[in-house]
Amino acid sequence: MKLRVREIDEADLPVLTDLLYRGFPVPRKFWEVGLARLAARSGTVGMPRFGYMLTDDDRAVGVILLISSFRRIDGVPALFANVSSWYVEPAYRRHAVLLYKRALANKEATYLNLGPAANVQPIVEAMGFTRYAAGQFAALPAFARSQVGSPVRVYGSAELAGSGLDVDERCLLEAQAAYGCIAFCCVKQGRALPFVFLPRIVKRLIPAVQLAYCRDLADLSAVAGTVGRRLLRLGRPLVLIDANAAIPGIPGRYFAGVNPKYCKGPVRPILGDLTETEVTILGMA
Repeated sequence: MKLRVREIDEADLPVLTDLLYRGFPVPRKFWEVGLARLAARSGTVGMPRFGYMLTDDDRAVGVILLISSFRRIDGVPALFANVSSWYVEPAYRRHAVLLYKRALANKEATYLNLGPAANVQPIVEAMGFTRYAAGQFAALPAFARSQVGSPVRVYGSAELAGSGLDVDERCLLEAQAAYGCIAFCCVKQGRALPFVFLPRIVKRLIPAVQLAYCRDLADLSAVAGTVGRRLLRLGRPLVLIDANAAIPGIPGRYFAGVNPKYCKGPVRPILGDLTETEVTILGMA
């Protein structure tokens, strides 16, 4: 074997499409669209544009995607990288750790693992990841009590210029909407509260959304009724929210241990922010 781990180039994407299609039980079109979206993104300083691949004499036998971006945490830019779509062909599984070590080499980055299966979670934890979201809150915000105060105005994704959001946050919401997410902004008492939701189907039957962005879960509580009724008009009454407990002010039920989220690095992620990750770009929620 002539094994090597190297960065993925844009020219590798057709080969990686074949590899990922063999490794994951989703249609080939899923990877074609997802990798095209990754190719359209700007690179993140200090991180590979796509991730890494394992080759044997220049033949691709493994891949790990890294979806990197900067987020503002307490007003300070922080580097995050979503470890996604890790697959190695069966004959090379014993070398999979080579990909992992290379992918997580940047000590300044906080790495996210957003969807490990139950049998993989102990492995993820052994690798040094810790849970920052221990479960999910299944919410029905349309039934939230209306709060006393000024009315709430809603700006859709095509109207964000008039919402009062700054340019960076407006561009973030517009990008998530281009991925197929539901993005809008509520303005209450002059304060703009942005939200992004990923459409989902739960149990192959129930139309729902996954909260993919808000600045703080308290913002959702503040306008839960308005948000819930807008989503209800779109046929999405159920909202899934990564959380560590029930969320005050929103009807629903907390499920501990369901779809936990993991992180490893110097900065703790904010609950409710899954933008520029596999969740919105690839639709893996």
